[in-house]
Amino acid sequence: MTRDRFFIVFWIWRIFYSAVPLLVMAAVAWRRPGLCRGWFRALENGLSRVARNHLTAGLLIFLISLTISIALSMLVHWPGPVIADEFSYLLASDTFAHGRLTNPPHPMWRHFESLHIIQQPTYASKYPPGQGLVMAAGQVLTGQAIAGVWVSVALACVAIFWMLLAFTRPRHALLGGLLAAIHPIILEWGQNYWGGAVALGGGAIVIGAFQRLCHRTKIQDGLMLGAGLAILANTRPFEGMVLALLLGLLTIFRLVRGELHGLSRLIIRGALPAALILIIAGGSMAFYNMRVSGHPLLMPYLLHEENYAVAPAFVWQKPRSAPPTGTIRFDSSTPAMPSSPTRFRKTFPALLKKD
Repeated sequence: MTRDRFFIVFWIWRIFYSAVPLLVMAAVAWRRPGLCRGWFRALENGLSRVARNHLTAGLLIFLISLTISIALSMLVHWPGPVIADEFSYLLASDTFAHGRLTNPPHPMWRHFESLHIIQQPTYASKYPPGQGLVMAAGQVLTGQAIAGVWVSVALACVAIFWMLLAFTRPRHALLGGLLAAIHPIILEWGQNYWGGAVALGGGAIVIGAFQRLCHRTKIQDGLMLGAGLAILANTRPFEGMVLALLLGLLTIFRLVRGELHGLSRLIIRGALPAALILIIAGGSMAFYNMRVSGHPLLMPYLLHEENYAVAPAFVWQKPRSAPPTGTIRFDSSTPAMPSSPTRFRKTFPALLKKD
């Protein structure tokens, strides 16, 4: 089976096992609407009592999700890295767990080049550090990086509950958090090293904080908005940028329609706290980029793509005329990185020298 056909079958299977249970439940509800009515009423009453205390409800979701993830790993199959992305994330986890931001290049690094890893100017994962930091915490505390994945999945489900509290009743938000904890894709994320639970949690925090700021102006909501955006910037920066732009357009739309009042309070208590968090996060990211790639504006991901990628990341970019051949060398004759991002983009090919 070719790689393209494999991914087609893979995604068809993911859609199948995610959608079929929902279709079965919808069919049963349509054909037998009174089935298990008493049981569901008792469950709803129980959820309502638990949901009155948001802290208790969040703790319940966290424990259920964490228990399911641990049980699947212990009783079904202990997670091991399979695809190249997972090995890259494990490299980041091990690097951070040993108190380093990156690693020195191996003297014979040309023989150890691999997917999703940069070898020069330092040896590191190409991915943003968010997922690696979470896994490193699990590795330091328990000796197993997968423990950090379990906790990140549980916290993501709690973040979904917190987000839903801004839109609906507490009992419905609790139900949403519990459904997230047993969703097949989220269960899968808890059993591998490249899952998107950290980014999911960041996105839920952003949306929940944004909705709260539209109805009230509290400093803690602005801080949560900044924290969520910082998480996205360190896990899925492009998707986080798209989400931020969409929320910005929605804010403008609501301002034009007169749905938002107290603009000055919104800026002071919402935008400024978020900006403070983002400034701190941006400075940390620049320092990390400097240590890994040698330039504060050069993300390791971009460095890897410029070195190894053949197809462009976006449809509007031009593909390379020929795939890279040979290894790429950074030596003492390499000129300094330009300070401007636009100049950097134009002059980057001159920084690369092939053997």
